[in-house]
Amino acid sequence: MHPNGAHLARVDRTLSQFHVAVDELAFLNRELSQLVALLDRDQVLARTVRLLTEDFGFHCAWVAERDGVEGVVIGHTSGNRTDRFHGLTLRNGCGLGGKVFAFGGVEWVNDYLASPEITHDYDGEVADESIQCMIAAPIGSGAQPVGVLLGGLRADGSFGGRAAAIVETVAERTAQALVAAERARQAAEAAVYEERQRLALDLHDTVGAMLFAITAGVRGVSGDTVDEAVRARLAAIERQASDAASTLRDALRAMRSPADQLMLAAALEAACVRFEERTRIGTKLIVLDVLPALEAKRGKALVAAAKEGLLNVEKHASATKVVVTLASMHEGAAVTVRDDGVGLQVGDGQGFGLEAVSDMLFQVGGRLQVSQDGDGGVSFRAWVPY
Repeated sequence: MHPNGAHLARVDRTLSQFHVAVDELAFLNRELSQLVALLDRDQVLARTVRLLTEDFGFHCAWVAERDGVEGVVIGHTSGNRTDRFHGLTLRNGCGLGGKVFAFGGVEWVNDYLASPEITHDYDGEVADESIQCMIAAPIGSGAQPVGVLLGGLRADGSFGGRAAAIVETVAERTAQALVAAERARQAAEAAVYEERQRLALDLHDTVGAMLFAITAGVRGVSGDTVDEAVRARLAAIERQASDAASTLRDALRAMRSPADQLMLAAALEAACVRFEERTRIGTKLIVLDVLPALEAKRGKALVAAAKEGLLNVEKHASATKVVVTLASMHEGAAVTVRDDGVGLQVGDGQGFGLEAVSDMLFQVGGRLQVSQDGDGGVSFRAWVPY
């Protein structure tokens, strides 16, 4: 084989190794998203509602999770005859679930539609399910429960101490299981982060060195007496090596993202997964930049804002697709929720949830912007400074 031909073959093999390494990085990123979904609370909550209906004789059961700042959203049901409860927001203090979420404790009513102890914002949904008795308990203790567990009976009857003990115990065990799932998720993320760091170092020490050697070798060969065809091939290889080195640098920066950014991206990914499972609306998270470290309060404000933006899409947009982006912008970090729905309607943007998110962002120096897109959808953007 001609010496130049051997060199070209060696170059091709090296570039092939580089593409394999890039594919490994893409696979690792997909695995991180899948781990977030697999270790998410949804599996725990789905089992919780089935426990009430299958093991304890309740006709139907619901779990409502804190989502945004407006209240809780029912995302898991069991035994329901209609879909009226799925995706329903129980506002703070409203109905039985909203009352328990706001004030705590186990509460029940034995004639829901006639009870003077609750508001009747959700009587239509209750009537459609023919619910007579309902009981609810907070999931999680203290002033910030993570959700509400509810059970219902369609027949005449009454709840009492035994039902209260069952629902309260199931809610407590659910809260404990959610803590365990969250710890498992964090441990998995930490393991993935460590693997990303190891792979980044390996890529830098091997592929990075090989790409440098390719460039130097090609330039050395180009100085020899070679025909035009070989010279053109060498020039093409040098361009490919330069492009590959640039891609490698970008990949290494992404892989070395700070752990807190990975946690922020994972929290946004989990919110997107829950939203997509709840609504069946295609949802994609795109992380555009490597961000500097964010204060915990600012990161939480961005996640809360993203959840509120998704909730508004669910309630108002009639969308078929949602894209959530996380990016650097104006010396800060921005999360944008874009949908392809019907656009802003009269009265949109005036709800309690948007006002509360705006206030939360303001408290950390951020801001909220809701605007009409040129193609008819809506952009919901939350920004906080670094």
